[in-house]
Amino acid sequence: MKTMKLTMAAVVLVAAGWATTVAAATAVGPICDAAARVGSTTYYSCSGSAHTALDMSNGTCSVWNHRGMINVSRYYAYYGGCAANCSGGTTCNGGAGNYYVVTGGSGWDFRQLHLNANGSSGSKTCDRCALGLVGSTGNSTGAHVHADNRQYGTRKSAWYTSVGTTCGSSAYCNNRVGTPTL
Repeated sequence: MKTMKLTMAAVVLVAAGWATTVAAATAVGPICDAAARVGSTTYYSCSGSAHTALDMSNGTCSVWNHRGMINVSRYYAYYGGCAANCSGGTTCNGGAGNYYVVTGGSGWDFRQLHLNANGSSGSKTCDRCALGLVGSTGNSTGAHVHADNRQYGTRKSAWYTSVGTTCGSSAYCNNRVGTPTL
């Protein structure tokens, strides 16, 4: 009887949309320029903080589109309101600047930060669409796309290290840079 009650409770939760699934997705480079490269990956500062993300750039600001990286149609939630910036150093949106979040199951999400907003910016469902321009909004040190995969707020590195993405790897929009969990 107890097992039947637990099974029924699980059915109710699934029917209510509370159960979430976790799946891997393919992430491609965010910039459609052959010169785009990964500039930093995981590092640890003397204070013990970790970057645990990819920073990708082609050396320009507000010129090339900052594109959605997930290689299937997903919902990109937009968090904006920051003025365009090419040099960074502001705390807009807690340091993230203008950014997007793709939410997955079991606390997973994929984030793309620091873009300069343009007419393409805003929440949307799309497959590798233009999200804005490569920028440096928020607490940033220059124009780039910062991408990270988190579970319950903790950044994970396996999404890019498992496919061999390192500093200097191509960040071109047709090249795979990782396999984030969503």
